[in-house]
Amino acid sequence: MGKRRFLFSIAAFITSSLVFLLVFLVLFSTLSQASRYKSYLLQSRNADTLVALERLKMELSEAENAFQDYLNTKNTYRLEDFHRAKKASNDAIEDLEILLKDDKNALFTLYSIKESFKSYSYQCEKAFELFGLNVSSYYMQKVQADSIATYLNRYADELLSSIIESNTASLAEDARSYSLFITLNIIFLIIFTLFLILIVIIYSRNIRRPLRELGITAERISQGELNARSSASSRDKQVMLLTATFNNMADDVVKAMEDQKKKAEAEKQLLEEQKKNLMVQAQLDRATFLALQTQTNPHFLFNTLNSIDRTIQLNKINDARTMLHSISSLMRYNLSDASVPAVLREEIEVTKEYLLIQKARFSSRFSYEIDIPDILLDTIFIPRFTLQPLVENAIIHGLKDKEEEAKVAIRAEERGYDVILTISDNGSGMSEEKIKECLSRNYMEGKHIGISNTKHRLELFTGKKNALIIKSKLNEGTLIIITLRREYEQ
Repeated sequence: MGKRRFLFSIAAFITSSLVFLLVFLVLFSTLSQASRYKSYLLQSRNADTLVALERLKMELSEAENAFQDYLNTKNTYRLEDFHRAKKASNDAIEDLEILLKDDKNALFTLYSIKESFKSYSYQCEKAFELFGLNVSSYYMQKVQADSIATYLNRYADELLSSIIESNTASLAEDARSYSLFITLNIIFLIIFTLFLILIVIIYSRNIRRPLRELGITAERISQGELNARSSASSRDKQVMLLTATFNNMADDVVKAMEDQKKKAEAEKQLLEEQKKNLMVQAQLDRATFLALQTQTNPHFLFNTLNSIDRTIQLNKINDARTMLHSISSLMRYNLSDASVPAVLREEIEVTKEYLLIQKARFSSRFSYEIDIPDILLDTIFIPRFTLQPLVENAIIHGLKDKEEEAKVAIRAEERGYDVILTISDNGSGMSEEKIKECLSRNYMEGKHIGISNTKHRLELFTGKKNALIIKSKLNEGTLIIITLRREYEQ
């Protein structure tokens, strides 16, 4: 009777302890979930803050660009863009004030942004006023506005860094909380296993030793000795099954960890290979672009000098002088850095010089027309010596077997986010086979170097496969279409 009471008291103690641990674990889990929910709200607020801050930076940049463009071009649309961006920036600052109301450090930085933006807006409006009155002192206001814009961007970057640090700290706290939760779960599992071993020892001495060894093995594994296994033996089939299952579970855990490690190493190696491939491809594209650009210049010079030579042979001295003056301008353009794209106006001017050479050569048999808006001439970029080889091709086909006047027209227009540049002639045209031959990628072999070289340089520059398209019919002329992206404005 006394022995039963003793066993009952031990069982009651063990049960009470397990209940206490379970209650503790439930309470800790609840508190952990509450903490993680609070962290989720903070991260959500930080995410909204990052969006608002990004919108503020974008609108500040748009306001600055509109300010510069208006003073450079007097384009009233850009003035309207400035006021729109100004209002949007103020709205973004108000949104940030609401989102950051509990963060004193961030609010202090935001206050600096707000005051700086007021000063920036005032300087810009003052510059607009003086600029509209043709007062030269507007430039001083412009310089002050540019200086304030630099501080604005710096304050915005500081605020962004502060928010990212706050978000990082929140994530780290979540990681620590989750790690503690997992640790307590593991501890609870170990304690539960130990108590279970005690109960088994009390009620069955026959299985006490193997279960104790299982507990020791589990503890060794929990401490990082993953190769630990239980070698306990017993006549009880259930104990033997438990031992085998435990060892299999440990094997599965080790195998899963090794597989995960191998997978992580493989992914790391793959990422490194992808990074190397991207770097090699970028260097190859740049080298190819520069090679094509370098190849174009001597080809153009050779053709132009041949034209001057033929003009002198025809005893057209004045025309030859005109052509020499034009080629001197072309040579100065040719000495510029091939890796730096040209503003469309520069490319049009150098193409005009080439057209003047051809006009002097062919006189009344040849005429040309250029129709491009000024806003595109000053804001669109293009690889150097892109238009000349195409115009040269148009002139050759335009004058070949052409008794009446040959014409070449260069036009440009905006279409959505793209700018479409066209070169047309009223020459004899080309067949589909001839077009395919001209556009073939033998740009490094010298065959059709003008068109194929230019096509490939445009593809590298714009990232578009169809950056240059040729449409032509026999006896109806030829149309060359070039597609440029507006993001190259910046």
